[in-house]
Amino acid sequence: MSEKLAGHKFLARLGKKRLRPGGRAATEWLMQQGALTPSTRILEVACNMGTTAIEMAQRYGCAIVGVDMDKAALQQARHNILAAGVEGRVTVM
Repeated sequence: MSEKLAGHKFLARLGKKRLRPGGRAATEWLMQQGALTPSTRILEVACNMGTTAIEMAQRYGCAIVGVDMDKAALQQARHNILAAGVEGRVTVM
């Protein structure tokens, strides 16, 4: 297989179903431990479609920059960000 795949697609092809170590519970725990506020600035690596970034912006009002190698996922993330109304707080590249 010489085809180049973004990380999450590669892991999915290997059969990995949950791409967050610890799943949703670990993500919730991390957000709580972060003491996030509107002045918090976050870099999310492998943001995929922006789901977590959007949720953090909505819940805490913080600013997030998400990065991902998957151009299709980033396109969907931009759509999701606009639909959620958080384009002033979430940027993806």
